[in-house]
Amino acid sequence: MRVRELLADYHIHSNYSPDSESEILDIINAAREKKIKHIIITDHYELADEHANTIDIDTYRKEMERYSLPVGVELGWDGVKELNVDTKKFDYVLLSHHYVEEPINQESYRNYLLRLYDIMKRFDGYHALAHLDFPRRYQNQNEPFSKELFDIITDILKLLISQGKSLEINTASIELYGEPNPSFEILRLYKSLGGRNITIGSDAHSLNQIGRGVERGIEILKELGYNYILVLDTEWREAKI
Repeated sequence: MRVRELLADYHIHSNYSPDSESEILDIINAAREKKIKHIIITDHYELADEHANTIDIDTYRKEMERYSLPVGVELGWDGVKELNVDTKKFDYVLLSHHYVEEPINQESYRNYLLRLYDIMKRFDGYHALAHLDFPRRYQNQNEPFSKELFDIITDILKLLISQGKSLEINTASIELYGEPNPSFEILRLYKSLGGRNITIGSDAHSLNQIGRGVERGIEILKELGYNYILVLDTEWREAKI
């Protein structure tokens, strides 16, 4: 069976992350086998006590440059711990906020969004906002974010657009409940607000997860009226989907 070419996967974790054992070269080979044209490895740099993980950035850069890869990172920040990382040393910074209160419900969704919005107002040293409604992955019924929360989501998306940042479509959740992060409704809202900058990533933590859901993610974007995603060559450009 002929493997269909995939445009990009810009959310992959290697053994520089505490929750992955994948070697850089193995990731490159797996992506090549799956015919993924563009990849960026985005390991966790977490500035939050519960998930704290740091990277020796200079060593990390040299490793990525050795394989002619862009230097990516998933920067997780709780908005509290000192933000002491120079994000200019990375070619691609995914901004994440991973803390969600238990039990996970609409109230904890709201608190998550308010914290994220506050973080975005105080920090703009990133390229794309990762998995916007990701707490839904961990809710018992994968309950969507309520329409009552869309005023906050609208503020987040407007700020993202005004900052000139991108919105990541994270395809990990498609296999869980059929929608990416963010959901169809949030992607429609982003488009209606004039948003067009989209990156895509599988959130792979193992070799077999590289590229998961990306083909379906591209289909979803096309169904919603998007025509391009962003890819990084020597500079960022729109690639037709």
